[in-house]
Amino acid sequence: MLIDTHVHTSYSDGRDTPEKVIADAAMAGIGLLSITDHDCVDAYPEAIGLARSAGIRLIPGVELTTKNERGCNCIHIVGLGIRMDAGVRQALKRVVDARDESDKGFLKNLNEYLEKKYPGWEPAEGIKPSVFQNTLANARRQGIAITEKEMMDLILDPSLWAPIEYEITVDEAVDRIKEWGGVPVLAHPFDFSNDASVVLQRFLAAGGEVVELCKYRYKVRSDVLSRLGPGELLKKEREMNEWTVAAARKHGLKLTMASDRHDGHRAMGMDPAEYGIDVSWLEELCAR
Repeated sequence: MLIDTHVHTSYSDGRDTPEKVIADAAMAGIGLLSITDHDCVDAYPEAIGLARSAGIRLIPGVELTTKNERGCNCIHIVGLGIRMDAGVRQALKRVVDARDESDKGFLKNLNEYLEKKYPGWEPAEGIKPSVFQNTLANARRQGIAITEKEMMDLILDPSLWAPIEYEITVDEAVDRIKEWGGVPVLAHPFDFSNDASVVLQRFLAAGGEVVELCKYRYKVRSDVLSRLGPGELLKKEREMNEWTVAAARKHGLKLTMASDRHDGHRAMGMDPAEYGIDVSWLEELCAR
């Protein structure tokens, strides 16, 4: 059975509606799925009914974005099996509102930077679904070659940032997920050019419980993966995931698997048998 416990919809920075995401998941043969939009649960409860109609077991989820701290860029913590009540939604709204205001300032600074680098640059507009996607699409329209890796370097450039009024730490993310009745999962530990061993220790210290295997073939924005060809990329993905399996077993963490799908260019689903992992614990988190 294929599973995918980390996908996005147009309610955050994904391109597709929940209906399209679930239809694509069914077509891909996925039996267990979680929609984990960034700091947002607006896909629920609609997604639960859609998944039930498609014969897919759905785990209510969210992906929390944490602040840069202790030498780590933007660690993402997925919460699986969380509640969807008004208190949860209100707490998430505070995070999203603060980031939206910051993103508006970042987009202004980014456009000014690109206008200097590319004379005649037509400013990118809008922060939804994300500044990252909108700027890349804008560059393509203008015939300007900006890679995902180059764009990520700009995203991580402190000189372009705008202050964020309110952010949460890894400790706060883990604590909140547990308060909301969920299980905290370390998402794609090798992403954002982080040192995975440092990220894992940070997650363990916060009381994290699960770590994610990922389709890193889609993470070409990172330092390690941006220079690799297709064959090398899949080999490196395997190495990263095998490291994660070994680290999880060493520290007594559970495992899950995900594509981090944002659009139709990323195929959903991974097979637990490929890495010989036990994901039966996920069953108890499915929506009833």
